[in-house]
Amino acid sequence: MKKKHTFRDSHLAAGLAPRGSMHPTREASPDAKWIIRDAHAFTLIELLVVVSIITLLIAILLPSLTKARDTARIVHCGANLHQIGIGVTTYSVEYKGYIPPYNGGGANPFVTYWMWDTSTPTKRNPVNLGHLFRYSKDPGMYFDVSLDPKRDSLAFNGPDNPWNDGQGDSIARLRSSYPARSLQFKYGTGTHYWRMDEFSHNVIYSDFVGVDNWNGGGIILGTINKPHRGLGYNRLFAEGAVRWISSQDVDRYRPVTNVQPAVAAQYNYYEQCLDLVP
Repeated sequence: MKKKHTFRDSHLAAGLAPRGSMHPTREASPDAKWIIRDAHAFTLIELLVVVSIITLLIAILLPSLTKARDTARIVHCGANLHQIGIGVTTYSVEYKGYIPPYNGGGANPFVTYWMWDTSTPTKRNPVNLGHLFRYSKDPGMYFDVSLDPKRDSLAFNGPDNPWNDGQGDSIARLRSSYPARSLQFKYGTGTHYWRMDEFSHNVIYSDFVGVDNWNGGGIILGTINKPHRGLGYNRLFAEGAVRWISSQDVDRYRPVTNVQPAVAAQYNYYEQCLDLVP
């Protein structure tokens, strides 16, 4: 009976190793080459091409991802101010047209971000947005998510700004990321009462402070910085509208730096810029 010829026989006749072997056979000719079947490795050139493509994709996508993250934070911040606007309107209806009492900042005209006055040891008095705590105790509403809690003193649980027991009962006077409009030039320091109809087309709260990379007074462990990576600010108008303004528009009036503005300059940020830019 004739023996059936197999593929293995052809391999051996050609002097090649059997399938799956890594060694030549005894019958292999002197020129037979090592055969490694079903295996493949990247060459250095192929690996460099893959790395280059990945690097290029990251370079293309990273700005888009950063922009998307910035946009999300701007929208989130605007939603916070919208909720604050609802709280202010509710307060105004309950108190016959008055906005939560304004508390000025003493030597610094931009320090209108206090929520509690703890100057009386046995009593915690609400000031500025602290008056809205009766309507909403959610801390997220009072803080800008674009601020870094590791360095920004106006961030939630940021340096110099501990939230403590979850009820805003800070050992130090708690600060919000949304200071009230600066009115020290008009009203002086201390607590003053202002009406909604006086500021119907004006900014009443925003994440604009007027300084950048600033510390002093009670700001010791961190700094006060521009929100939104310096791109701009969200503003709440008394009629309830929330509008964005770019840093370029603000800096055309007066650049925001780590130098504290004078009382009149801080007041005019609103009168000549923040109120007027659509």
